[in-house]
Amino acid sequence: MKMSDVYDMKAGKNILASEIYSSETTITPYPCYGGNGKRGYVAVFNQHGEKVLVGRQGALCGNVCFAEGEFYATEHAVVVSEKGFCLPRYTFHVLNMMNLNQYKTAGAQPGLSVTRLETLLVPIPPLTEQERIVTILDKFDALVNDLTQGLPAEIAAVQEQYEYYRNKILSFPRIKIGA
Repeated sequence: MKMSDVYDMKAGKNILASEIYSSETTITPYPCYGGNGKRGYVAVFNQHGEKVLVGRQGALCGNVCFAEGEFYATEHAVVVSEKGFCLPRYTFHVLNMMNLNQYKTAGAQPGLSVTRLETLLVPIPPLTEQERIVTILDKFDALVNDLTQGLPAEIAAVQEQYEYYRNKILSFPRIKIGA
């Protein structure tokens, strides 16, 4: 289906750089996302829920990130909202796979317009298949990108494999020694 049939897509809102802070506080509790991911924290939010954000300006336009909860999306991000056909995490994985940067305009300041995105086709399997795909890809993502989760799990698996083969190799048949 065309992206315009599957998603609502709108650019985020402008915010002054002086209103974005590097750390989360009780005054600035909301993450702020630009075209290339999290920029910092702000005092207000303009989005809520699970949303996919696509960078729309600069060399890294087409960058895809996932935001959830209450957050602020700047004008440098396209906010992709579901119309009921897709799970948000499925949308995240599919748009990443599509390499959206290839659809940018040429020029001194490359850009990716909502109008251009709306014409692109996305595969829409049944929701149960989307859930299966998301489960698999989220596990791989955690394994590859989340050192606190993936690396310890990988170390434990390698340790278990090592112990298995060590015990197998060092298991000698018992020989009775006669007197």
